[in-house]
Amino acid sequence: MGKVQKVLLAVVIAGVVLVAILLWVGNRENQVSTQTPAEAPVPPPPIETSRAASTFPDHIRNPSPEPITNESLPYVSAASTGLITNWEDKVDEILGPEGEDSEKVKKMLEMFPRLPEDGQVEVAQHLSNLVPDENYAALGKILKDAKMPEAVLDVLLADLLNRPNSVKLPSLVDVASNPQNAKAGEAKDLLELFLEEDYGTDWTKWQAKMEEWLKENPD
Repeated sequence: MGKVQKVLLAVVIAGVVLVAILLWVGNRENQVSTQTPAEAPVPPPPIETSRAASTFPDHIRNPSPEPITNESLPYVSAASTGLITNWEDKVDEILGPEGEDSEKVKKMLEMFPRLPEDGQVEVAQHLSNLVPDENYAALGKILKDAKMPEAVLDVLLADLLNRPNSVKLPSLVDVASNPQNAKAGEAKDLLELFLEEDYGTDWTKWQAKMEEWLKENPD
């Protein structure tokens, strides 16, 4: 190939390349110009804070903590009331083979106010067996307590009926004369049975009749 032909070939190739470049650039500009510009996000309308805040009462917008009371608690723990929760173990320990009955009675009487109802019922049964007639006053005090659960009073009243008349009759008068005691009616019925009289609520007459009856019916 001659020199002139080589020069012509080079010019042709360069022209072809130039045309191709121009066509590519033209197409690129058309694509850019035909694209739809993206819409900018529309910001939300501003919140009128003063109006929104005034919609709710002060106690809802600015709640204050409510005080905790016993009524709002699900339960009152044994620790806060002083109840003995492991009373069964303690009763077994007290009733062990060692120790005098008087000491066992003392320990059970000391723990009695801090026992739950089922514990008081069981301990009342043990006290009924351990307290001698001459020391019944401590047990009689529990029987006369109108705040005692009726199940406890049932145990003590049944025990009282096995005591001597000198213990039984005065205690029945004490219980019957207190209308707040759950066993008042039953005690009065027993007095009527023993004394064969009914003085209603005249406890002075009941007392006098009881003393007269005890003289005629010594232990």
